[in-house]
Formats: sequence, C-alpha cells, structure tokens
Amino acid sequence: MGLVVLAVAALLLAFGRRIGAAVRGRPLPRVHARPGTTGLRRILDGIGKDQVRSRTPSAPSPTAATPSVPAVPVDCEVLVVGAGPSGLMTAALLLRQGVTVRLIDDGAGPATESRAFAVQARTIELFRSLGLAGELLAHGVVNTGITFHIKGRPVGGLDFDRAQAGDTPYPFILMAPQNEVEQVLLGDLARHGLAVEWNTRLESLTQDETRVHARLGGEEVTCRYVVGADGAHSTVRKQLGLSFDGDGYAQRFLLADCRVEWPFDHTRFRIFMNGDRIGLFLPLDGATCSRVMTTDLSGGDGPLALDELQAELRRAMRVPVTLGNPVWTTRYRASIRQTDQYRAGRGFLVGDAAHIHSPAGGQGMNTGLQDAANLAWKLAAVLRTGGNEALLDSYHDERHPVGVQLLRFTDRLYRVAADLPGLRGRLRDRFAPFLIGRMSAAPLPHRKAFRRLSQIDAAYPPSPFVVNELLYSLRGPHAGQRAPDARIGSGRTMFDMLTGYRMHVVALSRKPLDDATTTDLIARLGALGGTAHVIARVACRRDERVENVETVEVFDRYGLTHPDAQALYVIRPDGHVAWRADEIDVDACRHFLRQLQGDHTPATV
Repeated sequence: MGLVVLAVAALLLAFGRRIGAAVRGRPLPRVHARPGTTGLRRILDGIGKDQVRSRTPSAPSPTAATPSVPAVPVDCEVLVVGAGPSGLMTAALLLRQGVTVRLIDDGAGPATESRAFAVQARTIELFRSLGLAGELLAHGVVNTGITFHIKGRPVGGLDFDRAQAGDTPYPFILMAPQNEVEQVLLGDLARHGLAVEWNTRLESLTQDETRVHARLGGEEVTCRYVVGADGAHSTVRKQLGLSFDGDGYAQRFLLADCRVEWPFDHTRFRIFMNGDRIGLFLPLDGATCSRVMTTDLSGGDGPLALDELQAELRRAMRVPVTLGNPVWTTRYRASIRQTDQYRAGRGFLVGDAAHIHSPAGGQGMNTGLQDAANLAWKLAAVLRTGGNEALLDSYHDERHPVGVQLLRFTDRLYRVAADLPGLRGRLRDRFAPFLIGRMSAAPLPHRKAFRRLSQIDAAYPPSPFVVNELLYSLRGPHAGQRAPDARIGSGRTMFDMLTGYRMHVVALSRKPLDDATTTDLIARLGALGGTAHVIARVACRRDERVENVETVEVFDRYGLTHPDAQALYVIRPDGHVAWRADEIDVDACRHFLRQLQGDHTPATV
C-alpha cells in the first residue's frame, strides 16, 4: 500500500485531530486488538515519546563495562537471519566495522516483486554515508508532490519544494522498488566479500552467557550475537520467546504494477478518495509502468485479475482508467503488531521481525533500515573496542519508542483515510476539499508533513550514552537528534565529512583560530576515538587540516550564533548526535567516548 495516505499525513500534521473529530465525531482508536491480546494496546496507550521501558530480557544480559568477548571459539561474531532490506543493511554495516558476519535466508534467492516503494530522505542519507546514494538514486524516480482527488476532482496537494528542508540534500520521496534497493545492498556486500547463504533455514536457537548456538539444517553454528531480520513470521523472535501482539485490519486492498492509461500524467503521486473507497497512483517508470492500489470491496479470492482491479479502481477514482501489461498483482491485508522487547540476551530484532504496521506513509522499509543503523555500531563497539555492554540495551531503549510512535502514526492515518465506511466517508469527502485547500495554501503543512514522513526529525531521549554536556544555545541539534547537513564552503557540506559509518568528533569555532591554537586543538583531537574534524574560521592562512568556513550556514545550523561561539560534537555512525558541549572541552569529550566505546583507537584529523 506504500504511501496510501500521505494526504492524511499532511492533514493530521497541519490540523491535528480536527479532521478525525469532524469525520468520526469521536477520538481516533489506536489499534484493533484481538480478545486476549494485551501487549500492543498497552504499548500504544502507555508510552510517551520520551519514555523508556524497563527491560526484562529472557536471557542473561551482562552490563559490566568490560568487553564481553570471551576467549572461546565461534564460527562468526554475528549471525544475521533474513536477507531483506534490514538484514542486508545490518550485514553491510557490521562489515564496515570489521565484524565477521554470516547472512542466511531460507528463500531461494533475492525477491523479484517490487513490494515497498517509498524511500525516505533519512534512508537516502544513510546510503550516502556508505557511498551508495548515487546508485540508489539511479534506481528510483524523484517525487516532490502529491495531488489529492475527492470524487475524481483534484482539490489541492503537497509540494515538498515548499518544505524548507535545507538540512537534507534529499527533499523528496524516492520511488524505488524494494527489490532494487536490495540489489544495491547485495552488490555492496559482494564488494566486501560476503554472499548470502540462500536456502539456509534457522531451525533452532539457544544461548548462554558467552555465545549463541544455532542449528542451520544439519550444521551447528556458534556466534557472539544473532540478529533476527526474518520478517513478520520471524523464527528468531519465536526462538527468543518474544511476543508479537496486535491484529490485522479488516479491510483488504488490491495492488498492481502495470501500464496505466488515463487522463493524467505519469509524473505525480495521486491519492483518490471516494466514500468508503480509496485509490492510489504512484509514478514508477513513466508511462511504461506505474503502481495502482485500491480498496477491495469485490469480495473475490484467489489470484487477482487485472480486469477486477481495473473495475474497482474506476469506482474509487471516478475517472476512466485502463490497465495493461501487469508486472505484479496481489491482494493483501495489513496488520499492526510489535514485540515488547527488541533485545533478549544475545538476540536482537530489526525491521518487520520487531514491528509491522499499516503501510500508510511509506514508513516500513525505512524504519527497518534505521533499526539496522542504530544496532550495528553498538554491536561493533562491544565486540571490537570494549564498549560497555549496557550500550546494547540502548538499542531497545531508543528504537522501541520510535516503533510505538510509528504504529500510532500509521494507524491514525489508515483509519482516517481508508477505514471510513458509510456516513463517515461521505463526511470526509464533504469537508476534505476545504481543509486540503487551506493546507495547500499554507507553508507549514508542507514542511511538517515532509519532516515527519522523511524521519529526519526522529530523535532519542537522554541516557548515559546520549548526553548534552553544556549548552549555551538552544539552537542546533541536541544529543539524540539527527545531525543535519549544512554548507561549509567551496561546495563542501557537513554530510561530505560524515561518511563511512563511523564515529565522528566535530569541533566548530565561529571565533577565528590562530595558527598556534589550531595546531594545539588538532593535536588534542587526534588522541580521541573516531574521526575528528575541525570546522572553523581561521585568523591565518588556509590550513589544510581545517575545514575553512566560507558561509555561516554551518554555524547557524549547529547552534553557534555568537561571534565567539564554539562547540564540540560527537556524531554517531547512524548520524545522530551522541554528545554536545557548547565549548571545545576535549577532556570531557574523551571521558564520554571512553564510557561509550571503551578502549578505542586514536582519531584521524
């Protein structure tokens, strides 16, 4: 279903719950829960954005600050189960950190169906940090706007060119098929010498205080940790004894990738709402192939015939549309579920193994990739540099609340856009043109909708590993927030430096540095872990060791508003700020890094 209710995303973000109140006359329900299921409703109702749940892992979870890498033999350090986007990304990131990996999947080979299609800005930023953004962009179509139709009539839309998203190079949604995203990651793994072990099924899993023991067919494998990226029916999750509470939505949908002939162009994403029906058009490959989706009110079963989809689509869109040359057709029903623990001892869950939800807003694949980015460097820190094993607990503490908010958000969108039978649907159609028209005319909804959907505003709460040391300015990213892009000068940006999926230490000085101060600062930063950068104005000739600032954008975006302002940032491999001080306190930074990643290697400047 992908981006089925981006329209509603904008409406909710712009006008809060007023649409839901106008349409339903009552608060939006949060979830369909089966009788006897308690976990998901408790999750949706009982946790706030910045709360952290207590953990009760089902296996021992050491918390000593010393490395938990005992001198016992293993076949690999991390076993990744599942070669979808989340598993492929987990393996790719671990390899970059020098961790030995095995990646298995019980399928015969890579997926051939397109499946998910929306690649959000935060995901493209992750691919950029790996040097893969260009390859990813070559597989997709840039979409910067959405047009909304009520009963076939266009009533307004979103324009991401108006989102004022200067802190990302990617102010759009990339329409790229999931199977082609996977091909980019498979190629990267091949270049790093790792092949997926297809037709390899995980049969059983046990763990003790030092290792995980897995049976793969007739083979016994031992590893330090296991990552379950094996989807909604995850064997890893079941073997770890973790719950997966929730239920399926009552409504079914019809979907096809095919040729579309109709009165409109093939370049713009379009949403059609018509009573209890909803239709979707996504541009994929010009007039050759597009994705269409609609509500399934036919009551049919079995394989989906294109003429059945065409008839239902015409009823939803109320425009003449003819379908042909199908590449993929399916009928499906979405579900909403989440595990209450992302970690159990030496086992972890990422992607659909941890959470599934309404595909409203195009969040699923992107969220799984960000799960992987959050987890991989933490595993490497414990395995490679003696990081505190409690750092691994922070994976659940940071990503579980994100999953909760995701389920809430997508559930609300789904229910307002696609779950309004009878009178409620007719009321939506009556009032939506006015509200969408107002939204289209105002600048704020475009900005808020883009930032929420792109995931660039996702942030983590303070913890021992997310610290604001000393803040004079409330501007700029705080610890836990994403580090934004910003121009430095001569075509150089912050994202040009934050590459390689590694820890970065960034010293910024709006106060001009003389030669002696620069030399001393570089020497002190060289003793820290990570890759160090000095971004500054200088009171001497250009120093090649310094990123010389030619525009104030980088200072303004990172909170250095005073002429003599300075700051020191630690930016994690996943692109979030781990530590910030509004002065260049190298000793305090060193103390934090030791707490974060143990004994580490010197930085390079």
